[in-house]
Amino acid sequence: MSLEKSQKIVKVLGILSIIGAVASFIVALGMFGLGGSGAANMAANDDNAATGVAVMIVLGVVMLVEGVVSLVQGVFSLQAAKDATKAQPLWIISIIGVVLAVLSVIASFTNNGGQDVLTKIFSLIISCFTFYLANNIKKLGSK
Repeated sequence: MSLEKSQKIVKVLGILSIIGAVASFIVALGMFGLGGSGAANMAANDDNAATGVAVMIVLGVVMLVEGVVSLVQGVFSLQAAKDATKAQPLWIISIIGVVLAVLSVIASFTNNGGQDVLTKIFSLIISCFTFYLANNIKKLGSK
């Protein structure tokens, strides 16, 4: 694949990553809000409510981390799309994205019986493709 084509695809994926990051931030804030309101309204003796509040807060933290990684990946994708010599940070963050996507697929199988496994696998494919493109830009940009 040519350098120009790789950069165009990375630019589109970068914009989509930034949009996904904003959505993750909104969902994380919602999880924190639900967890906080549940904690404020919960009876002191209710173990089920305490577990639900803890799950909401943990999910909020996970979504926040996912949003930060997506935002950083989107920013580095846009930089690599403009200048091929700046592909190294995208290459590094895309490796982190692939690792997090693999962990997400594994967690999907273990936690909820694989209900949303197709979504997680699609995320993994996008992360791997971004890594491939970053590697391609890095190789072709250094020539």
